[in-house]
Amino acid sequence: MKFSCSAPCKAILFGEHYVVYGAPALSIPIEPRNKVHFFRGEGSGLLLESSLGAARMSGRRFAGEPALKIYQKAALAIVGKGSLPDARARFQPAWSAKGVGISASLCAAFAAGILKLKGRKASPNRIFMAAQQGDLLAHGGRASGIDAKTVSFGKPLIFQRSFQPPKFSAKPMRLLLPRSSRLLLVDTWRGKRSRTEEMLLAFARQFGASGLPEEVGEEKRQEIVEEYLPVWKKARAGLQKADAREIGRLMSENQDLLRKRKVSSRGIDKAVESALSLGAYGAKLTGGGGEGGAVLVLCKRKDEKMVARGIFQQTGFPCRPIEVAERGAGLD
Repeated sequence: MKFSCSAPCKAILFGEHYVVYGAPALSIPIEPRNKVHFFRGEGSGLLLESSLGAARMSGRRFAGEPALKIYQKAALAIVGKGSLPDARARFQPAWSAKGVGISASLCAAFAAGILKLKGRKASPNRIFMAAQQGDLLAHGGRASGIDAKTVSFGKPLIFQRSFQPPKFSAKPMRLLLPRSSRLLLVDTWRGKRSRTEEMLLAFARQFGASGLPEEVGEEKRQEIVEEYLPVWKKARAGLQKADAREIGRLMSENQDLLRKRKVSSRGIDKAVESALSLGAYGAKLTGGGGEGGAVLVLCKRKDEKMVARGIFQQTGFPCRPIEVAERGAGLD
């Protein structure tokens, strides 16, 4: 027996980095989807196959490519003290860009498959809980949940953190991007990618902060949030009106703040400048930023091929159209 599961990736339209200190951020699920193909009953234990290498899980034992341990975390979150299924899982990512939640997406698709193999209902919340365990390992224990939640539920979410008591909230938002507009994603990778942890520290230093966000005083957190809030308030109004020109302008304004706080990069700046020179409504980094980061571009739908081609010709960076996903992780 064979079957496939898939999950969208994610992009942050507004609010990365500021969200860590309590500001609202808008995360959207995006396609194309990452896939995991399952083959039931092939071999003993659970065999994982990916472009990174292979691994086998049996009971609590793991042997093989260390990067695949994130899937052991996801699987054990589902089976608990129970047994892992005898099956083979082959991973088929549709993405290579940094900052779009690839690890969370593949963990979510994998979790949906493990739930099916175990005969359990693959609810979005069950998938999220498992995917988050894998993503925590992938990000050194610092994954906020924004990636796993977005890809598991497949809905635009307003994500916000509070500190007293400590928790995250994720509220669905109706996203109104005009039909006449199009989102593109640019991958600025050139052999080097900054780690998200590095960029989080670089951002904090710009405000004279050190340590984890929860260790920063409330006054300092508020100072950081207040810098971004005017952009968010105008962006939310623009999204409710489906005003592409205003949304794009505010994406660029958000990018100006991120550049000022040293989480952009030469490649990201180059991609943003290229997009704007080609008539795009706006452009900004998405995710952690830094070297090899991804850039979101909003342009007219009728101009998408011209803009994508122009960005590649001017920068050498590949640029692809993306769609807002309409469903989360689950069976194909």
